[in-house]
Amino acid sequence: MTVARKDVRTCLTIWKNILLEEFPEKIEVIYSKGSACKPWTSAIDYVPIISDVDIHVRFTNSNQKGPLNHLSLDKALDISQQYENLFLNKRKESLHLPRTQIVSVNKLIEDSSFIFPRSEDILLLYGWYDSQNLVVDDTIRALDKENVLTDFKYLENVPGSVFDRTGLDYWSLFRRINWRISPAPVRLLTQMLPISPYEIWTWNRSKIVRELIKQDLTSLAKSYQDYYLTGWKLFLADFSETKYYRELLNHGYSVLSKISLILKNL
Repeated sequence: MTVARKDVRTCLTIWKNILLEEFPEKIEVIYSKGSACKPWTSAIDYVPIISDVDIHVRFTNSNQKGPLNHLSLDKALDISQQYENLFLNKRKESLHLPRTQIVSVNKLIEDSSFIFPRSEDILLLYGWYDSQNLVVDDTIRALDKENVLTDFKYLENVPGSVFDRTGLDYWSLFRRINWRISPAPVRLLTQMLPISPYEIWTWNRSKIVRELIKQDLTSLAKSYQDYYLTGWKLFLADFSETKYYRELLNHGYSVLSKISLILKNL
């Protein structure tokens, strides 16, 4: 975990420098959020490659659409190669090459379902950030509930999409479910606890597990924990063991199923 943290910090520094170099005088803010920036108190709080590194960029008003939308394929591939080369050069003893997700904040503003984080809950890399886009707690709870119900609809199609899959097919199946798992228990807890959803969303996975157990949801906590522990097995097996993909899908399906059932009974 110590080595992984160094990898993430190097990743963030490299991307900040690349973005500022590629888009000079066009960027107002760069920040990171999510599991990569939260405290890591156990192995489930960050799993290499399973967890991604979220980087948000807000471009200047004169570039509202965002330069990312206008990159040629050659330029996009060149930037991607820059990141990989710089990282591997700086982190010769790395555990992993962090998987990043860079998003234009300008585009997020158009999405009414996106909740901007509080300023105290981000890692500011460049520029300034304020919390002017905050919404009331009940809005977050309503969106969280809606997302849980959407996950329930997704579950209906999982068995039919899995039974004939083998080998490399499992990576795409994993990617479809992975982004749903980490926030799912958070969305459940925002419905159950009389505290601000903003606060709950800052918790790392270890704290989420402790709270689930406290709420007498031990079975859900175990499935959630097992998902990420299996993720470590898959990573250490260099993503080559399909049995770990199957275990991941099983644990992930269990997490979403249990949460949907609990929510229906609240």
